[in-house]
Amino acid sequence: MFEQENKAFEERKVELLKLCPGKYAVFKGSEFVGTFDTAQTGYAAGIEKFGNVPFLVAHVVEHKRVAQMPALYLGLIHACS
Repeated sequence: MFEQENKAFEERKVELLKLCPGKYAVFKGSEFVGTFDTAQTGYAAGIEKFGNVPFLVAHVVEHKRVAQMPALYLGLIHACS
């Protein structure tokens, strides 16, 4: 899922990093919708344009930050008990 959107984002990433670092870019397929100050405003714009269908809201940053949350922090250690 999102292969086409991720490809379109990666193709424009250098340009987006120069013009609007830290913003959120919205893509549906290879269509670039625009950049927004927050993920929420980007999401709202995507919903307005495309409706309730999958589309990509990507943070325009050099490297993606990966969140790691061990099961202990999430309280999942005893979830199956």
